[in-house]
Amino acid sequence: MEASVSNINEDKGYIFFWCKSRELYRKINTRFDESTRVHSENFFASVRCYAVEDHETKITQLSEILSEEEQQKIKILFSYSLTPSMNEFGFIRTIEQFNMEASARWLCELLVDRRYKPLMQPIVNAHDTQDVMGYEFLFRGLYPDGRVISAPYMFGTAEKLGMLYPLDLAAGEVAAIYAKKFDIKERVFINVLPESIKSEEAFTAWLSTVTKNFQYEKNQLVFELVESQEIPDVDTMQKVVELLHDHGVQFALDDFGTGFNNLVTLTQVRPDYVKIDKSLTDNIMRDPFKWNLLANIVDAAKQVGTKVIAEGVEDEETYAILKDVDVDYMQGYYFGYPSERPIGYNED
Repeated sequence: MEASVSNINEDKGYIFFWCKSRELYRKINTRFDESTRVHSENFFASVRCYAVEDHETKITQLSEILSEEEQQKIKILFSYSLTPSMNEFGFIRTIEQFNMEASARWLCELLVDRRYKPLMQPIVNAHDTQDVMGYEFLFRGLYPDGRVISAPYMFGTAEKLGMLYPLDLAAGEVAAIYAKKFDIKERVFINVLPESIKSEEAFTAWLSTVTKNFQYEKNQLVFELVESQEIPDVDTMQKVVELLHDHGVQFALDDFGTGFNNLVTLTQVRPDYVKIDKSLTDNIMRDPFKWNLLANIVDAAKQVGTKVIAEGVEDEETYAILKDVDVDYMQGYYFGYPSERPIGYNED
């Protein structure tokens, strides 16, 4: 049965779609109940109108089945008017623009409400796994109901919106706060994005925000450069390392052995630590090429005085192989999952 203007509840809004493609309209109809469609002689033939209560959810559901190109072809308008009106042409957007605005809103609300927390994963001595050398602090966002937002989705959204720096700032700040809260004496590894060190002013502000929240001992604090973006040039990285060392902070290259991090970077920057990416440690016992590559990295690191941390150690067999390769430290599920508290923490 077709819905008319008169039988639509007044507490609902109206969403309009402008499109010239019948195929795209068929896709729209798979996400909107036909009974909520408003028919009016005042509408253009290329317009569809639906009465909705939750337009954001509906558009999100629709965007899941549309390609980026299709999202750009469909124009939308949402109106809270008591009657469906097409007199608000100035507010027409594409679905892609709508999703970007919705993403910006939830990410801003997450930062303003401080809906995030760190998790801690132990890093152990390769030759004495009971000796916890430090903890890597992993950043997690939270939905209003407390559910965890995956890091790739959160940081991927921030990158699209140009909001990586404030998100990275929040991650560093909350890690330092929790390190202080639990009075951690071991090393504290905090991730920093390449975006945050591209300018000295931005990085100085980031460094100040993190260090003011944690009274650390010299060399207790370690900043990991995360390779989610292309790392800056070597000269910039050398300046970053010098600035950190001036503040008694150490430096680690993360995800080493993949992408932009290579032996040239290692020998020129000479970080305090390199963290071997888990793609190199995974299944290493059955891949001689990985074993040889890792052995060469360890040898090069020792020559420049850099300690090696192997990530992704998830079983005893991998642990034994990496121990023989002579890495200095290890991290992975075999020694501990990311947790809200450090190992052995006592509430009392």
